[in-house]
Formats: sequence, C-alpha cells, structure tokens
Amino acid sequence: MNRLISLLVPFALLAGVSAAAQASGMSNQLLLSSAWCSFSYNKISGTTKTTRARFYSNGTYSFGNQRESQSSGQYGSVYGQSGGGGGGRWQVQGGELYMGEGGGELEPVQTVLKRNSNGYPIIVADGVEYMQCS
Repeated sequence: MNRLISLLVPFALLAGVSAAAQASGMSNQLLLSSAWCSFSYNKISGTTKTTRARFYSNGTYSFGNQRESQSSGQYGSVYGQSGGGGGGRWQVQGGELYMGEGGGELEPVQTVLKRNSNGYPIIVADGVEYMQCS
C-alpha cells in the first residue's frame, strides 16, 4: 500500500505531547484539521518531489504528488515533470491509523508524531515526514 499519505496531526491538539517522538496518537479530528504535505530534494539528481494528502470526514482520503527534475550538461539542459495521485479509505481505531487504497482492505499504518523546533507537528510515516499545509 502506498503510505505517502499516512500521517497527520494538528498543532492545536498537541498541547500534551512531549517534544520527544510519540507513536500513534491519531484521531479523526487531527487528520481532518488540515491537508498534509511532504517535500524532498535530491541534490545529485536535481529532483524535487512534493506530496499533498487530504483526509475527509466520510472516511476517504486523496493525495497527489509531483516530481520535477532538471539537468544541465555539455549539450544543453533537460527538464522533466511528472505527477500522479490516488486515494482510498481510512479510519482511526484506538489511536491507530488504518488505510486502504481504492476499495482495498484497511491496513495499519505505522506513524510517529514529532514536533519541530517551533512546536509544529511533524508526522513520520515510512520514513517520510509530513507537515501541515494549505
């Protein structure tokens, strides 16, 4: 299952969370509070990747991603761009997030909640960090 979307938690509800990383702690209210985004850059390949996920109160989610790369060499420059997306179903049980692509079976998602140096929530899912975004 593509777990690029498997994370999210709003700052207002994190008042009792310590600065140390915390496993799970997911709730419907947290996931619904905002869209969640990740960003990565590979300086060797010049590739950037962004992902934006949104959870909906009807138990569905959607995500989109975009990849851009640029390379210059002896014979000129090349620019490439690609994108995609998808979605599925989600639910929270006992503070744990479960997701399923399309109409697939719901599977547990391993998430860890952290806060950055300014106190904003960061969710790590499969090694990818997500932050609140618009």
